[in-house]
Amino acid sequence: MFDMKQFRTARLLLPLTLLLAGCFWGDERETRHLVGNYYLNETGPDSGAWYLHFDDENFGLADALFNCQIVEAGFNKQCIIMRATCTNPQFYIARINRANDREIARNAIQGPYTSQELQAKLQRLSGDDVLSFDATLTNPSRW
Repeated sequence: MFDMKQFRTARLLLPLTLLLAGCFWGDERETRHLVGNYYLNETGPDSGAWYLHFDDENFGLADALFNCQIVEAGFNKQCIIMRATCTNPQFYIARINRANDREIARNAIQGPYTSQELQAKLQRLSGDDVLSFDATLTNPSRW
C-alpha cells in the first residue's frame, strides 16, 4: 500500500543522497604518506601544491598544520623539510612528532627560513646525513 509519509521521506532523501555523492564525484586530489602521522594533501587535482597534515586519533587529517602551500618536500626519520609559497618562497622544518598530538606537531614546525638558513639548520640537526628535497613527493606525474 502506498504511504504518503514514506513518499515524502523518499522525496527528501533522494536529492540529499545525490548531493552527498556529488561531493566526492571527480575528487582526484592525492594524499601521500610521508613518515609517521604526517601526510601531504594536494590542494587541487594535479596542482603540484600541497598542505602538510597530521593524522591524529581525535581528528584524522582535519586541518593543515600551517596555511602555506608546499611545492617541494623531503623527509627523513628526524624531520620534514618544505619549500612553501606564502607571500614569497619560504623554507620550513617540521621536527617529527612521535606523540599522537596535532598541536605538538604544529608547534614543532620551525621557520620561515631562507635557503641558506635552512641549510645551516639542517647541518646542525642532521650532521652528515644530508637531507634534500624529493621531486617525486610533490610532482603529480611522478607518483
